[in-house]
Amino acid sequence: MSLDLIAHDVVLADPQRVVCSAWEKAWTLPPRQTVSEWADANRIIAKGAGAEPGEWRTARNPILREIMDCLSDHSPIRIVDFMKSAQIGATEIGINWTGYVVDRGSDSMIVAQPVKDLARSWVLSKFDPAVLEMPELRAKFATDNTLEKHFPGGTLWAIWANSSNQLRQRTARYIFMDEVDEYPKDLGGQGPADQQLEARASSYGDRGKVYRACTPTIAGASAIEAGYQAGDMCVYVVQCPECGGEQTLDVERLQPDGTFACEVSGCVIHEHHKDTMLAERGFGGTAYWKPTNPAADPYHRSFHAWAAYAPLGLGPSWKDLADAKAEADRDPNKMAGFYNLKLGLPFEGERQQQDSEEVAKLAEPGVHRGIVPPGGLVLTAGVDFQHDRAEVQVIATGRGQRRWIVDYAVIDLDPTILETYDALDGYLKGTWRTAKGIEMGISAAALDGGNWTETVAQFVKKAVGNSGSNRMIETPLGFIKQAVYLVRGRAEKKSDRAVYRPAKTEVNHREKTVARSIGVWGVGTSVLKHMVYGWLTAALGAKDEAEREGADENLSVRMLRFPGGRGDEVHDPLNPDPGALPARYFKGLTVEYFDQDAGAWIKPKGARNEELDTVVYAIWASLAPAVKADVIRDSQWAALEEQYHPVSHGLFDQPSDFRETSAVAPAPVVPAKPMHAPVVSPRSAGIAARDGWGF
Repeated sequence: MSLDLIAHDVVLADPQRVVCSAWEKAWTLPPRQTVSEWADANRIIAKGAGAEPGEWRTARNPILREIMDCLSDHSPIRIVDFMKSAQIGATEIGINWTGYVVDRGSDSMIVAQPVKDLARSWVLSKFDPAVLEMPELRAKFATDNTLEKHFPGGTLWAIWANSSNQLRQRTARYIFMDEVDEYPKDLGGQGPADQQLEARASSYGDRGKVYRACTPTIAGASAIEAGYQAGDMCVYVVQCPECGGEQTLDVERLQPDGTFACEVSGCVIHEHHKDTMLAERGFGGTAYWKPTNPAADPYHRSFHAWAAYAPLGLGPSWKDLADAKAEADRDPNKMAGFYNLKLGLPFEGERQQQDSEEVAKLAEPGVHRGIVPPGGLVLTAGVDFQHDRAEVQVIATGRGQRRWIVDYAVIDLDPTILETYDALDGYLKGTWRTAKGIEMGISAAALDGGNWTETVAQFVKKAVGNSGSNRMIETPLGFIKQAVYLVRGRAEKKSDRAVYRPAKTEVNHREKTVARSIGVWGVGTSVLKHMVYGWLTAALGAKDEAEREGADENLSVRMLRFPGGRGDEVHDPLNPDPGALPARYFKGLTVEYFDQDAGAWIKPKGARNEELDTVVYAIWASLAPAVKADVIRDSQWAALEEQYHPVSHGLFDQPSDFRETSAVAPAPVVPAKPMHAPVVSPRSAGIAARDGWGF
């Protein structure tokens, strides 16, 4: 049986109406809406995904409202930093913001976690369960890929911040960085990962938005602390339920019984008043976020909240916090955790550190950079690679494990291109003149491949074959052996020795196995940094004692000595002293500090430490198997002294032993240059070049 259709059976749509409707829909902006309004209207907390499943209510955790609303499309705010205690709602802000962006089809978005496993976990355990509770939002995703989800208007990427490839391959208008303190401080030689991620939104100009949330870690090295201090530094102000006095909930006023002492009138504030106290202005309450940094960029908001501000029943009680504070006071080992997880503050423990200006005073006038001083018998070098250069430090080692800084150079190259390494190779093959005019070559060099391990490994393989093998280099006295090592600092917070033999396999900075590994030796950086700082402390102590007693200091007891050149008290950028180390050298040498409580060496955010790294590698090279300066026999030292620092006797002079290292031979006004000078950029010559230190 057939069905015959006639024209009047089919109602055709008016094509003009269809086109106009589609046109109107395409050009109609979504209604103005804040992130908190969207969350209140749409967000459902899945069972098992939160302490209180069901409809989201911003009023339940009112401190989050203003932070969320700064992320709204119509808000002019571009950067939001939230420094907070654990489990206070910062990640929920990120989930709400992500849903808001997807639902409105605003643009592409990046959600960054420290490592890949956490990126997957965020999607599978936090975001996807939230989406499943909102069918309309779920329907907007065209794909069900875990880490890359397409929706009308853009793409949502979940990435990991320890991969430079992940950062380079994405551009997005919106960026959510979770647990930013766990990101690499220097990724791919391009600087901190969080700053690289922020740049991913730069092409959007004023329309781009960045939200960083984190529980802080160590003071001075915390990315979220730096972000908070750069913003307007908001604190949450509440009113005393008894006297109405405005104040913040400060831990200093938290009492052992779990009450707060009112800052204004001394009233006793009980926790059952908390929900009323936290309700914000305009929403039935009186509390508000108060900026405390008037000098901040007006488009950069930053907020701090600790566990005392958690809603009643959704966090530790005030009594729990008082008990945790008392426990931390009794056990210093728990203080860092209390600061980070409960107070939401970076912790500053006892430090081992040095003052760069005081250390700079250890430089010895009359001892010139580029000349090997008396007592220096073996030259070794440490090399550190950056994204556009290699920095090299040459030291001399003598009897008693005493060492002298001989030279420092900055050599322009591209660490990813082997053909640009010729200048570095020429520098390492160079020679340095002693005060007697005898040329010395480098016996061992340690190169830290860092983010460019593969290319640096190719350089080492081309030079010596396997890492730690020798090559012959020419000096005016003949050929000498030079060992070249590919090295990497040990990741352990506390290494127990300086030299670690290479593993059979090697991985790069992305934790991928490097094919045909030539052997990467391990550097016990913690041991060697403690050694360097200990030497500096002893030298400063001896110098101060000599000054107090009005006596001449015995320089021969110093374990690490620095050239002072002309002895200028103030560095003159227009007439720099080529025989001295520039001021920045000592800043870089002393920039790190050892946090006793964290048990780790800390480099402040954005600081440069190549001077410390390279001296550590150079010292390591002097202890490596090719040299083993710590076990050189007396007869071997004597032979080196006769070769490089021969003693000339007058007709009536008594023979003397040159093993005394305190005497400084007269140095020429202009120090000798290495026989093979490095090729540097036209604006530079050695270390001075790149930082205004040109000769």
